[in-house]
Amino acid sequence: MRCLHVCCVSALTPVAFSQLHDFIFVPLTVNWSEAQTYCRQHYTDLATVNDKEDNDNLLKVLANVSSWIGLHRTSNESPLIWSDQSGSTFSDWALNQPNNHGGAQWCVNILYNQWNDQECWSTLPFVCHLEKKKRQIVRLEVKSGQDLNDPEVKKEILVKMEQILKEKGLAGEAKLSWRTQSDGNVFQTKERKSCQTCL
Repeated sequence: MRCLHVCCVSALTPVAFSQLHDFIFVPLTVNWSEAQTYCRQHYTDLATVNDKEDNDNLLKVLANVSSWIGLHRTSNESPLIWSDQSGSTFSDWALNQPNNHGGAQWCVNILYNQWNDQECWSTLPFVCHLEKKKRQIVRLEVKSGQDLNDPEVKKEILVKMEQILKEKGLAGEAKLSWRTQSDGNVFQTKERKSCQTCL
């Protein structure tokens, strides 16, 4: 009789961005590109603001100091995008902003708690964000006559699961690993008849 093996897979996956990050004020005075480089080396990236809650949290760390955030454009004709290449869906512009004055204001700072575009070579302090990950444990049930605790078999199962995630466009967003049980195994044998309803 074939046995049903049960295991758990632990996965690190991002959740909705507004719940993911902390803002960090950096008092160094640098241009926008230098701020971006610093944030990517020490944190995740220059601050990204996706909604009012994000914006309110960002303002709390600024203490009314004019600072770079991650919003910018790459040319006069291009739309404003975030440093992480995501599109801008929320804004809190000051009156008559953005105006791209002189066709040279491609980067965005926060001044007096509102957004302004400014020349990227100007030097200001800046705000980075630190992305957090959420760990999710997924229960997996497999019907098989093989020894699923064999390292090669476990490896093949993970490869197949990663392939499925890739096909769904999620490969870059999750890292899979096995969760070892108290007996040292990943898979536990379960009686087939007790699991027929969940198949």
